[in-house]
Amino acid sequence: MVLSTEQQKVMKGHIESVSHNLSHSLTVAMAETQDLPEEIILNIFSRLPVKSLIRFTSVSKRLHFIILSDPKFAQSQHKAARFSRRLLVSTDAPQLESLPLDADTPSFGDPSSVRRLTLPFLHQPGGYVHLLGSCNGLVFLSAYKTFYYVWNPSLGFVKKLPESYATLSNREAHVFYGVGYLSATDDYKVLVASYDFTELQLDITEDMSSIVEMFSLRTHTWERIESSVGFDVEPYCQGTLSNDALHWLNFYDEEHGIVCFDLAAKEFRGMWLPHFDNDGKSIRSLGVCEGCLCVSRYAEGVCDSVDLWVMKEYGVSDSWTTLFCLKVPDPPVWLEFGRKLLVVECSTFAVEGCQLIRIDHKENRKVDQYMLKGILMCMVEYEESLLWISCYHPVEATEQGFPGGVQIDGFTM
Repeated sequence: MVLSTEQQKVMKGHIESVSHNLSHSLTVAMAETQDLPEEIILNIFSRLPVKSLIRFTSVSKRLHFIILSDPKFAQSQHKAARFSRRLLVSTDAPQLESLPLDADTPSFGDPSSVRRLTLPFLHQPGGYVHLLGSCNGLVFLSAYKTFYYVWNPSLGFVKKLPESYATLSNREAHVFYGVGYLSATDDYKVLVASYDFTELQLDITEDMSSIVEMFSLRTHTWERIESSVGFDVEPYCQGTLSNDALHWLNFYDEEHGIVCFDLAAKEFRGMWLPHFDNDGKSIRSLGVCEGCLCVSRYAEGVCDSVDLWVMKEYGVSDSWTTLFCLKVPDPPVWLEFGRKLLVVECSTFAVEGCQLIRIDHKENRKVDQYMLKGILMCMVEYEESLLWISCYHPVEATEQGFPGGVQIDGFTM
C-alpha cells in the first residue's frame, strides 16, 4: 500500500506522539521502580528514534553506556527503528549544517529543523570540511584535503584515520573519491584517488593515471589499488554507491559514461549509459532513486526541467528507463553546475548561486530555499543512527562527544 503525502504526515505524527508518550512513561516507570527488567526496556528502546534515545542518556549511567557505547544495542536499534534521513551541507565559510529530508518537514531549511554542527578543526585556518560520503549514519570526511576522519553527526563522535600515502607524499588528494559498506564482511571502505600535480604539465591529458587508495575500517589500514583510471573520471567528484560498487561519470566519453569500482573485487570497470535523443541536454549527475542507479540530465543556460533515468536491472544497459521529468519553476541559469547536484530517494538538491533548493520528486515542484555561505561546498545524505566504530576498535575517551557537538532540543552532546 502506498500512502499519500498527507497520510504519511498523519502517520509520522502518530509515531512521534507514541514515541514521546512512551519516553515519558518509561522515564516515570524507571524513576518509580528498579524492578523493570532491562531486557524489556532495551527491547522498547530499540524501536525509538535516535533523537528520543539521546534524551535518555542523562537518566542513568547504565543507559548512557548502552545508548552511546553498546554496539549490539546500536545494531538492534538500527534494524528495528524508523530512522530519519538528513542532508549534511559543508561550505568554506565555514558552514556545517544538517537539514531534514522528511517529506513532512514544514519548510525546507526552517530554523527549527536545522542543526548547526561543529568539529574540533572547523574554525581553524583552512578548516573546510570535505564530505567524502556516508553509510549507516557514519560520515567520512577530510580536512585540509589531507587528514581523514570518521564522524557520527547524530552523536558527535569523531575519530582521525591513519594517514594515507597521498598525505605522506603531499599529493593532491581526493580528485575523485567515494564511501561504501560491504555487508558480507561488515566493513566500511573509503576510496581516494590522487595526482601529483607538481609533476604534471599544464596541458592535462586523459591518459594520465592516478594513484588510488582504499581504506578499510575493519583492518584500519590503507591499501594501494591497481588502476589505469586517469582524468576520465570527473574531477573532484563523489562516487555514488549502488550494488556494492562506486560510480562516477566519465569525464570524456558520455556514451560509455560511467566508471565503476567494485568494492569487493577491488577493480574498476565501465558501464554503458542509455542512448539519449539529441535534445541539447547533457548528463550532469549520478544518484540513487527507487533503489536503482540513476542519472540526471538538463540543458546549460536557463534550465526549466531535469530528466531522471534509472537502471531498473543493475548492469543491464537495456534496462535504462525514463523515471520522470522534473519541472523547475522560475528556472535558474545553470552553467557551472555539474557537481552541485545531488539526487536522493525523494528529492533532487541543487545549488543556485548562494541558495540550496530542493525539487520534490512526488510534488514535482521547488520546495523552498536555504541560504549558503562561502564559495566551496559539498553535501551528502546520511541517516541518523547510534552506530560507531567501537565494534572495530576500542573507543577512546577523546572520541566521545566534543564541545559544541550535536544539539537536539536543548540537549548538547
